[in-house]
Amino acid sequence: MRASALIAFLFLSSAACRSGQPPAPTNPIPSRHPIVLITIDTLRADRLGSYGSTRGLTPSLDAFARGAARFTAAVSQVPLTLPSHATILTGLHPAHHLIRTNDGFRLAATVPTLAEQLKAAGYRTGAFIGGYPVRASSGLARGFDRYDDEFLRSPDATERSADEVLRSATAWIDAKGSQPFFAWIHLFDPHSPYAPPAPFAAAHRDTPYDGEVAYTDAAVGRFLDRLGQLGLSVAATIVIVADHGESLGEHGERTHGTFLYDATIRVPLLIKLPTVRPEPDTTYGRNTDGKTVGRTEAGRVVDVPVETADLAPTIAALAGTALTRSDGRSLLPLIGGAKGDPDRPAYAESYYQNVLLGWSPLRAVRTRQWKYIEAPRAELYDLEGDPHELQSRLNERAALATGLQRALTGLEAAARSKDDVHGAGANESVERLRSLGYASGSTAPAPAGRAIDPKDRVAVWAEIEDGIDLTARDPASAEHKFARALQLQPDNGLAMKYLADLRFRAGRLREAREEYRRAIAAGFRHPDAYVNLASIAEREGHFDEAREALNRAVELASSDADAWNRLGLLEARRNDVGAARRAFTRAIAVAGDRPEPYYNLGLIERRAGNETAAQTRLQEALTRDAAYAEAHYELATGYLLARQPERALEAYRAALASRPEYAEALFGAARAELDLGKNADARRDYERFVKIAPNEYRRQIAAAQAAIKRIKN
Repeated sequence: MRASALIAFLFLSSAACRSGQPPAPTNPIPSRHPIVLITIDTLRADRLGSYGSTRGLTPSLDAFARGAARFTAAVSQVPLTLPSHATILTGLHPAHHLIRTNDGFRLAATVPTLAEQLKAAGYRTGAFIGGYPVRASSGLARGFDRYDDEFLRSPDATERSADEVLRSATAWIDAKGSQPFFAWIHLFDPHSPYAPPAPFAAAHRDTPYDGEVAYTDAAVGRFLDRLGQLGLSVAATIVIVADHGESLGEHGERTHGTFLYDATIRVPLLIKLPTVRPEPDTTYGRNTDGKTVGRTEAGRVVDVPVETADLAPTIAALAGTALTRSDGRSLLPLIGGAKGDPDRPAYAESYYQNVLLGWSPLRAVRTRQWKYIEAPRAELYDLEGDPHELQSRLNERAALATGLQRALTGLEAAARSKDDVHGAGANESVERLRSLGYASGSTAPAPAGRAIDPKDRVAVWAEIEDGIDLTARDPASAEHKFARALQLQPDNGLAMKYLADLRFRAGRLREAREEYRRAIAAGFRHPDAYVNLASIAEREGHFDEAREALNRAVELASSDADAWNRLGLLEARRNDVGAARRAFTRAIAVAGDRPEPYYNLGLIERRAGNETAAQTRLQEALTRDAAYAEAHYELATGYLLARQPERALEAYRAALASRPEYAEALFGAARAELDLGKNADARRDYERFVKIAPNEYRRQIAAAQAAIKRIKN
């Protein structure tokens, strides 16, 4: 197509296809069938043999591709885990689902999801999660009957292996019964840090990312074999897609999230429809034009641009329903053999550094041959002649670039909040995201016309990213990396904040306080910085200053349960029962699955003289964590004060079952046993208490020794 014709087409088609109208629904499908969606995190397309790799990493995926439709120009809308999955599971671009990074954003209850639509259509829905970024609290769980991310209840957990995820998914599918089901399976293994299990680690010692890919392929192969045993390899729709790729050092980017080159936004996409023919009286696989696409032609290759936003409307159509809103379009015509359009502009964006550092966002459109990246210094690449995107053609193809820019403008026209995207994440997410290589927080954006092009600060980000990676295992080297970033960009608030974190952990509180204040003055925003400032102030006895910092934290992130809980503890320490009660109640409202705020509220109610309310709150804490030793202990204390030694002893024993060396519970159990006349048991527990109690329990130790003497006599 000539450039002038392409420009006109792009401008008109972008406006037409993004009119805001939902796609026309397909005819109802009486014979509903199972649907399995597998998303593989951080999987580069060029690591699959079916996409040209000669490394031999993916025999299982390559075998699957031979019986599936293979899309060679599939584009992820965001090279970050949470926003990309939000697009896959809603069919919406980030401007409409409003999730721009992994931290500080949550899918709003008003955004319809594919799982909700399928559940309403009679499907049983299950999700099986491999990594922290798509935790249930992100909002993606809505519409799923089962959302298996229980492994994240461990405070340090960030991911689990593909085999663990697939075992859980297989058990759920095995018990499916006769109801059709939709299973989303999220495999996180190729994501950094790269640590493939044996024997893949030894086989790929110098390329651990490849080892993770090979391991994931083997796990998927075993799962596909199991589906075959269940008859689902022929009866189910199976979709396999990556949420994004991985740069692996290309363009100066170590992992992903910053740039929009094909290493991170071109993803493998394989779709296999059921291979059984539909019954004559069904409309399975019919598009709105009446053409049957009931079977996938084995090995069909679709080389026109498609988006990961297209998956939700495609799956909805296969289930005989339609999404109420979508930026994507059904892929069934392409699977059925329709030619498609090589000049369809597929959209991609990255606001990662815009949110974190205030740098310019990046937005792009990609056709089969061309990619235009909007930035302070825009870029244009000929993907056929320059697949690694090393030489921008912007100056010599200015007219083409203008047309693509207009197409991009058309795609953005319906965006509700293109510029106001800054969020502040919950404090509890910081460490888990850091362990996966992600930064957290936000920086106020630069004034219009002065935004930094991420290309011009790639060395700064490399130092920060290396520092994040080194923080846990080599804090001294991490500190050097953050200091180096500040040499390159002295006003980088994120680097200041990470320096402050290192000094805070090392107990260098005065230095940490000054660095946090510098970061805040530079425009950096994250509740974690204020929470740590509050901790420093509280240790120094400056309670008003600590209170001010915590109030700022909850202003930044009203859904940060940890900050609300800490504010409640501070108010309790200041003996402001009403303020403490309000803070703990707010923590419960935003994170009702956490036991700590219920426990703390129970203690506040006891302090206020409301023992019945205290017992209720403590029981609610135990409902959320049956092994919460402190909650059992406080319940027991209440029972003992109420002269109910039997119930008290039961609760003390429950506390000791969770924490066998819990000295206070031993002392309480002995008191209850003495009240019940169980002198031998009381003597045993008193003696054990005396043996393990720390020195600060001198008064209780003396009381226990006196009780032991009385029992002997």
